[in-house]
Amino acid sequence: MVSRAKAVPLGRLRLACVEDASVVYPLVTESMAKNFRINNVSDIGYLFETSVLSICHLDRNETVVGCLVLKDYPLIPAVYPGAWEDFIMTKYRTTELNSRNSLFIHLLCWNSSYGRDVVDAMMKSVFMHDHYLQYIAMVKCLINSTLLMPGQARSEASFKRIQVLERGMLGDQLPSLWLAERKEVCPKLKIRRAVEEDNDDLLPIIDRQSKLLRELYGDFYISELIARHPESERVQLVCEHKELAVGVMILNTQINYEALEESFELSPFAGLRHIDMPPRPNVHDSNTSLFVGATTESQEESNADLPEPNYGKYQASLLPEEVPFKDIRKEADKSKQKLVDGSCQLDIMQLLEEEEEEFEYDIVNIDTDLLKLPRFSDESEPKQRKDSIVDTYKHFAKDKSKALTNAAYVGTSLKPPEPNRYSGRPNAFLLEVFAMHPEYDERYGFEMLEAAYELFPDRDYCIVCLPYSNACFPLLEHFTLVTPFNFRMRFMNYSLYVAHVNSIRGDPSVRPAEYYDIPNLNKVLDHAPRKQDLMGLFERSLQSLTLSSYVLLNENQPIGLVILGPLEDGTSIRTQYDLEPEARRAGTDASILACVMSPMMESHARWYLRDVLRHTKYCSLFWVCRLFAKGDASPVRNLMSLASYMNPVRPRRVVATMSGGKYHDKMFKNIATPFALWVLERPLTSMPKVEVNSSIVVVGASRTGLAFLESLILGPTSEYLTFTNITLVSEHGLPTTTDCLRAAEVCVPRDGRYTDRYIKSVPFHYYIDIMTAVMVQIDRKKKCIYLKGDGVKFYDELVLTCGHQFQHPEYLKDLIVLAKEVEKGKPCVRRLMDDPAYLPDSLPLQPELPNNVMLINSPYQANKCFRKLLHMIAETDNTTESLSNKKPVIVYGDCIEAYSCIAGLLELGLTGDTIAFVEPFPPEDSTALRVNCFNDETIDERVQKKLEKLDIRIYRQCYFHGWSEKRGSIEHIQLMSPLHAIHVPCFAMFYFGIKAIDLNAFKAINESGLVYDGGLVVGPMFDTNDPHVFAAGSCVRYSRRLHARHFEHKYYCPEDVGDALGKLFWSKLDPFMSGRTDIEESNIFFYSFQESHGSVGSTSRLSTGGMKSRWQPVTKFEAPIVQLATLPGPVYYMTLRRPGRDVPMAVRSLLPQQGHTLVTNKKHNYFKLRINTLHCIESFTCLSKKQFSCDVLTQLYGKHEAYFNNLLVRYNMNFIDDLFDYFTKPWTTVFYQEPFANMMNDVYVHVGNTVYDVVRTKYNEFYEGIKQSLMGELSALEFNESTCKECGQSEVLRHDADTFWKVVGGERILFKHLTRYLQKYASANPHYAVPNMQYISMK
Repeated sequence: MVSRAKAVPLGRLRLACVEDASVVYPLVTESMAKNFRINNVSDIGYLFETSVLSICHLDRNETVVGCLVLKDYPLIPAVYPGAWEDFIMTKYRTTELNSRNSLFIHLLCWNSSYGRDVVDAMMKSVFMHDHYLQYIAMVKCLINSTLLMPGQARSEASFKRIQVLERGMLGDQLPSLWLAERKEVCPKLKIRRAVEEDNDDLLPIIDRQSKLLRELYGDFYISELIARHPESERVQLVCEHKELAVGVMILNTQINYEALEESFELSPFAGLRHIDMPPRPNVHDSNTSLFVGATTESQEESNADLPEPNYGKYQASLLPEEVPFKDIRKEADKSKQKLVDGSCQLDIMQLLEEEEEEFEYDIVNIDTDLLKLPRFSDESEPKQRKDSIVDTYKHFAKDKSKALTNAAYVGTSLKPPEPNRYSGRPNAFLLEVFAMHPEYDERYGFEMLEAAYELFPDRDYCIVCLPYSNACFPLLEHFTLVTPFNFRMRFMNYSLYVAHVNSIRGDPSVRPAEYYDIPNLNKVLDHAPRKQDLMGLFERSLQSLTLSSYVLLNENQPIGLVILGPLEDGTSIRTQYDLEPEARRAGTDASILACVMSPMMESHARWYLRDVLRHTKYCSLFWVCRLFAKGDASPVRNLMSLASYMNPVRPRRVVATMSGGKYHDKMFKNIATPFALWVLERPLTSMPKVEVNSSIVVVGASRTGLAFLESLILGPTSEYLTFTNITLVSEHGLPTTTDCLRAAEVCVPRDGRYTDRYIKSVPFHYYIDIMTAVMVQIDRKKKCIYLKGDGVKFYDELVLTCGHQFQHPEYLKDLIVLAKEVEKGKPCVRRLMDDPAYLPDSLPLQPELPNNVMLINSPYQANKCFRKLLHMIAETDNTTESLSNKKPVIVYGDCIEAYSCIAGLLELGLTGDTIAFVEPFPPEDSTALRVNCFNDETIDERVQKKLEKLDIRIYRQCYFHGWSEKRGSIEHIQLMSPLHAIHVPCFAMFYFGIKAIDLNAFKAINESGLVYDGGLVVGPMFDTNDPHVFAAGSCVRYSRRLHARHFEHKYYCPEDVGDALGKLFWSKLDPFMSGRTDIEESNIFFYSFQESHGSVGSTSRLSTGGMKSRWQPVTKFEAPIVQLATLPGPVYYMTLRRPGRDVPMAVRSLLPQQGHTLVTNKKHNYFKLRINTLHCIESFTCLSKKQFSCDVLTQLYGKHEAYFNNLLVRYNMNFIDDLFDYFTKPWTTVFYQEPFANMMNDVYVHVGNTVYDVVRTKYNEFYEGIKQSLMGELSALEFNESTCKECGQSEVLRHDADTFWKVVGGERILFKHLTRYLQKYASANPHYAVPNMQYISMK
């Protein structure tokens, strides 16, 4: 045994992962193995995967010295997990244990050098993590192994032994229960009322959060509150340790209830009053009241003439057909209230009220009506809480997204609807100030909150009002975020939190539903949409053998209902989403058919779901929501109010199933049906729920913007972190549409992963407010943007991802001409600002497009323009203005989009002779490279021949000069060729010429004072000259001081850029990670909020101003640039290349060390592949007559040619005549599966390095040495001939790499990982023969 004196000091705690099993196993003694039934390493790994909570204790050297695994039922195999409470009470007479306050140890082990220190430290961390947990217990079944660590009885001194009380048998001869209580392991701090002498102790604690109170009221305001104002209704609580005040909480009962009623939806909380009269329903047309000029009836006061007061009832719920989708937060006042410097402070002046009444409260006898589900109001639910999927998705099922444009606006003529008014005695108190000493964990504040309810026995609710910019702190985990009204005149940028006394001190529980629950559930679900359908499903679940239903209780009164059923098509769902391919055991995946619960108890939501799992055979809960489904699969029939407490799952981009067969066809039959997916497993139920309320406004639904949003809602922090206040401002909303014409799909080339299906599979609509609007102005001082139509939206952080779109032919025409003249040397005439005649530069208004001129930048616009074209053709049929070869549809542009538009017109039914193509190539700028848009002469030649074969009229080397307009439509367009001016009759025109930032966004950026230099100027951290404005994508340029013109965002994959920006945001806004760089993502919630709401009182935590004074390298991105398009014929085109500036192929072919180029052209299916000097696939271009999978071929990028059975050697031996066919053979399927990349990363980690890394490293060293030699004696020719025989690599490099691979046993390690992968993903790879694992291990 190692002596204590030599033991390394203890370090931090973290969550355990499966990889820790092999490290933990040596700590398990024989007694531990027998008591906890541990036979091998895999048993520990299984415990980590299925436990409620598993943690590891590390020493200062990051070595695991202890492990604790907890579950919500005892380790007694003969006892059903859902029935352990009765068993424990009967056998051990312990009535205090229940499912909410107890957890059971399924593994406890530690290094013998530490003993009780590590055991108590792990248990204390668990008690601090869950304040409702009072007991940690374990059952020891072996009589002769009562000590887990023989000879160390003191290590388990925190446990007390409880023997079985059984007649006729001694208790020490039966299994014993060992119980550790919170008060013994984690003593509470002393809570008391503040006294005058605490002033000096409390002021520094409060000053750490905000010095505003000291500046306003002096250095003795605490003592003055206590001594000079005894009549004040403020109460000061302190917690003390060692006779020193270390925390303070100031409470008040003076609340402006009317102001809160006008700003927040308080109906779920009975208006925060003891209701003596129900509120009069506010009747108004929900479809029209949100628009300019709409009026609402003023609500009358409640009076005694109302029939039969029904306490706690709210407005009558609307049927789903009457509930529009209004998941858009609108601000009601252009003047933004000033944020309080101390973010934990409340705007007290707005909440003061002079009078109050008292009411005696009994925690058990709570009015059942107060537990009813709230009405599903037409004031839509924000992302913080989704009570009804109807409000979230109803709108999309009916495809009315564009009707919401005006709903996002706030105009001066709007009259906000009159809120519900409640009457009755006050039923809430206000938390004004909360602060803790920096050396004490802020989670101790929960003990003060418990005591606060004892001071106000007649009040059920505690409320907190915080600015949006305030970071979440531990105390807020016990509160429910209240839905704000869309129209608010006060609390414009504030969030309201409410905590009910029963959520803090109640007794939650879950039990299987019974028939006698029907009357109570009828009352609880009184305001739920489709109540009859829900109750019908509940009654069927009571009789069904496959469905099961559970009642959620608090103080033995129903507050909610959960109905489960087996998950259908589980293998298909798991394969299509980022999940394990198979459940741990067959039949353990459940689908939530309905889940509704009162928001009053939402702080316990994850525990309720965990306890539901305990009562079932299931291990995982899924919620599948098909946004556009109809009938029984429609979202309105699948009510879910706790989805935000589950984990959203990212869809897989690639599901490679090229093996065919009926089995695969059946398994992936739903692959084309988009749906959003949430999942919850037991380990997730123990993680905290952290909400970030900072108002993040994203302008522009570009690929960069979508990637940024996806990173926020589906990033690595999504398990515990939710961004509740994200708004997307886009002219057409998300780039997706329903009932899209096939021709419109063909018309828009596909770039990146954001296809229609992928967007619909990501829960954007659930977490994001989508405003179909156009930004016209940025007010940086007020931190708001103005929208076209007198709308306004306030922000804490503004993200500009506008991108570039095709613009009007006269886009900034005069300014562009002036800029070209200045570049040629013409002096720029400017008036000085001190000149009285000075006028600021003004931009021209957006020119109006003629009726028959189309601009296409998204599938929505393509669908709209093509439908408009069909309507024009039908209207002018059999007239002189009809479509004909003399009056064709003109497509103008020299880009792939123009060719795709021609293919779309042909798909629409137009003949080739009714289409004219104007190709402005080569460009008018004589300094520009004369390179076709395909950067491949072979493809360009074939496409031009296709156009001629289709009888499409082509105007080459012609440039747009103008048009002649008549009655709002153009009749002719004017073209200029090198020798002639051409007038072409026009039926309609599709213009793909100028591509630039939207004029409204350009105007807003310039007039707001943001630096613009050919693009919005940003730094390496996406920061502009405003610390609250960020930008990314093709609309930005790096500052010139960075000397990074060749590394602009436009040269890289937009998804990569957006992901990097999202990572910046969640790493800065995450209260666990803020200011910490040494915390692993999976272990952050074991750290207290040492810098919680004091240091983040403003969003300056995102400011990068301190970095601007020094040069920083810009971010480099590695994802390839991909584009897929349908060209006239139709033929299918795809190109993939490495990121960065595109080099013309003719230039690239002349550069040294370019690797190999492989070309096949079988049956006119052209495929050109480039392999770099390291024999990795770098780029390819292909053109085929038949469709192929873009996602599959994208996976080729970066892979070594040896992956594909020595591709280069086989090609040189003429064994490959068609690369299309070669890359789609069944044996290549595994290379295109997304988890395969993770497997290869594991190989890299296991081996410690790879051949690729070795070759690359040595090659760089080697090349640098040769480069120096070239400057001296050797010439380039001598270098190539004498040193590098192939691709710049020498035999020495290859020998070193091969030697390294053999030394580390790379082949054996690779075979082991590959075999394990094929066994794990056997359902997706049944065509592979999997070798015996034991045979490989012996090899």
